[in-house]
Amino acid sequence: MPLMETYRQTKADWKRFLEALMKGRELIAPVKRDLVRFERVKDIEDIHLKSMSYFPAKHWFFPEEQTLFRFSKKGFEMPKQKEPRRVFFGLRKCDLNAIKHQDMVFIKQAKDPYYKALRKKSLLLGYHCRTAPSPFCFCESLGLPDFFDLLYYERKDHFVVEVGSAKGKALVKKYGRWFHAEKGLTPEQRRIKNADTLEETDIGRFYDHPGWKEGVNLCLSCGACTALCPTCYCHSIHDEVTVADPGSGERKRQWSSCQLQGFTKVAGGHVFRKDRESRFKHRIYHQLEWFREKNKVPLCTGCGRCIQGCPTRIDWVSMINRMKDDEHRT
Repeated sequence: MPLMETYRQTKADWKRFLEALMKGRELIAPVKRDLVRFERVKDIEDIHLKSMSYFPAKHWFFPEEQTLFRFSKKGFEMPKQKEPRRVFFGLRKCDLNAIKHQDMVFIKQAKDPYYKALRKKSLLLGYHCRTAPSPFCFCESLGLPDFFDLLYYERKDHFVVEVGSAKGKALVKKYGRWFHAEKGLTPEQRRIKNADTLEETDIGRFYDHPGWKEGVNLCLSCGACTALCPTCYCHSIHDEVTVADPGSGERKRQWSSCQLQGFTKVAGGHVFRKDRESRFKHRIYHQLEWFREKNKVPLCTGCGRCIQGCPTRIDWVSMINRMKDDEHRT
């Protein structure tokens, strides 16, 4: 792999750099309130980097609810709004690759104008994890590539910054007074320690393994896993009208979940994945196997939020590892 352009930036200059970017853009970064989440930042001191955001940044590009168009007897009208220029700071490798995978779905495949409008004015400034920020992280098991405009490696009194795109290179050129040339990082320095816990990603042969029952028996089909997932893109589309004026209303898109029984319900009342086991396995197989069959990469990016946020803490990564161990014992 060719070495990237690498720079050194003091922490004082880092603040000056972000403050300069904020003059023409919204700054979105992890902030710790009750939980850590990506929020608009007005004060650089509010940025929280000690732990991973509990919620991903997905909703900034793919909102939980979004009006697609309004309709009336006069016709159709798309919402008119000026999409802000935004810079995202603190995205970790799993979140950066999650955005890349959603780009594949919404821009390259579906050619979704709503998602594209929110993405095109965004700068992605990543933050490197020296070690896994959660015991449930397994990003290093998935061979994730680099995907960022700039990537920050924190040191005691400075950052080492890698340039990953033309946008990132333009930022360094424009604000060069705050960037100083630095020697490239070694593969070991770029590795995330303790984040290679998933021992097998090719799980097709395990589909009928009885080991899945452990998770199925604990699953509540609540959908928390898909809501916290940075890559899940399932949604429903419906019209909202009023009794007073049923000819006018809005067509809206809302997040949905493959874990809900009604997700595969069709006209006539048939449900394609009625039993909980088929829904439980569908999510994991789509994340690791079926998306990869179509797109050459797994949809999952190994953040572990689905395990951390599960009400019954279903650790499906450990389940797969045990299935692999069973295979070796037989």
